[in-house]
Formats: sequence, structure tokens, C-alpha cells
Amino acid sequence: MSRGGNFTTPSNDTIEYISQWTYNGCLPVHRTTFSQKYGTSHLSFFDVTIGLRDPNVFIPRRECLSAYEWEHRYEIFGKPTQKIL
Repeated sequence: MSRGGNFTTPSNDTIEYISQWTYNGCLPVHRTTFSQKYGTSHLSFFDVTIGLRDPNVFIPRRECLSAYEWEHRYEIFGKPTQKIL
């Protein structure tokens, strides 16, 4: 399945995106974003396991991101729903 659209960041930049998920299980596979200001970004998921205890594993560690990327990580990578205990 694919879905596309756009969203606006807190700094009022519009980001266009297209995301793909598996049909069964609705698991994330790929996401591409584009903006005039930031260019194109591709994010691919692999070895996705259903029932992960911590959905934050899809967000890169702080030391892997710039200060801006870390501050806006939920807009860039998506906000996890909640941890499974």
C-alpha cells in the first residue's frame, strides 16, 4: 500500500511525502520526503518485527542526527504510539 500527502513543520515548511507499507500487517517499508528547502530524503525499513516493545527503534539515536533533526524527529520520522510492556 502507498499513501502520499504533505505536512507542515513547526517552522512552517511544507514537506511532501509518500510512504509504503506491506498489505498484510501494515508494516512500514519505505518513506520518501521532499521539500524545496531540504531536498529529498529516503527512509527504508527492513527486518521489521511485529510487536516491538519499543517503537522508538525507528528513530535514529541522538548522536546520529543534527540538533535540528533531533528537535523535529517526530515530524521527520513519525511519532511512535506507545511502548508495549
